[in-house]
Amino acid sequence: MKRGSETKASGQSVTIHDVARHSGVSYQTVSRVINNHASVAAHTRTRVLQVIEELNYRPSILAKGLVTKRSQLIGLIAYGTFHYGPSQVVQNVERCARSHGYETLLSTPSEFKEREILIAVERLQQFGVDGIVLLTPYDAHDIAKRLGTRVPFIMIDATADVEGPTVSIDQFEGGVLATEHLVNLGHKQILHVSGPSEWSDAELRYQGYVRTLERHNLAVLPRLEGDWSAESGFRAAQRALEDGLTFTAVFASNDQMALGVIKALRQAGLQVPHQVSVMGVDNTPETAFYDPPLTTVAQDFGLLGRRSLEELLRLIAQPLEQVRHFIFQPQLVVRASTAPPPSDVLPESDHR
Repeated sequence: MKRGSETKASGQSVTIHDVARHSGVSYQTVSRVINNHASVAAHTRTRVLQVIEELNYRPSILAKGLVTKRSQLIGLIAYGTFHYGPSQVVQNVERCARSHGYETLLSTPSEFKEREILIAVERLQQFGVDGIVLLTPYDAHDIAKRLGTRVPFIMIDATADVEGPTVSIDQFEGGVLATEHLVNLGHKQILHVSGPSEWSDAELRYQGYVRTLERHNLAVLPRLEGDWSAESGFRAAQRALEDGLTFTAVFASNDQMALGVIKALRQAGLQVPHQVSVMGVDNTPETAFYDPPLTTVAQDFGLLGRRSLEELLRLIAQPLEQVRHFIFQPQLVVRASTAPPPSDVLPESDHR
């Protein structure tokens, strides 16, 4: 019978004292092994770890925190998690935190407003979190100023000029990549379906689109705004066709809206990409299976999660360290939904 069976038979949970007794060492030595203290002899460490495995001992986070002076908890504040991008960021932050021995406490405010965010910060601080990750899709300058040095924090998706550490993907460059790809194919009339203007990502992608067209001396078509959903992309494309806008390509600010755009074009009798090219942003898993497979701008959400956690842990360990800003580049993924424009632009009547 294994040692663990003796303890289980008593009907009690395994404690650090049980591990110490079975290992023949003090509970302080067991604590030092658990916390990876350097002062434990190698043979003692091996024996204690073997007993921990045999007894299936799981140290209490609270008990461990008394020794390390840390809770091993990371607070995560995220708005808009019902959308693909934010939900992927949250999952990758949580996954990376676990790989570093941390658990996460998630707060999802109903509105991205300074008061709501600060209330969430205070609530997480009551749980003794060691640091906070904030997913900030809107302008976060005032929030960063208010946080100050209250708790170690890092912002994801905030612009690099905020007063605090940030990790983000270059959304302006994403807009440039998408528009430049369409221009290089020969398109001169490119429609943009943007996300909500209050989202920093949507605004930066739109600015990249505008700047690229201006650089090529091409006209900027009226901005059509969606809400990131496929339905909003569908409605935006319908509106463009009803208004008689002439275009040979559509750059949608995310893949879901691009899907809606494709449906609206087909419903109007237009072929993608032979008559109108369509592309999106995000490179969601489904895009390779769209009909046609969607050209898109890929974002590495795993990299965002890893780097944000690594940087936050650095700031937790060394609070006075220099604030840094990390900006990663998106990648163009070319598939079958984009092609050179038709030789003759369809007359407006054919767009209705």
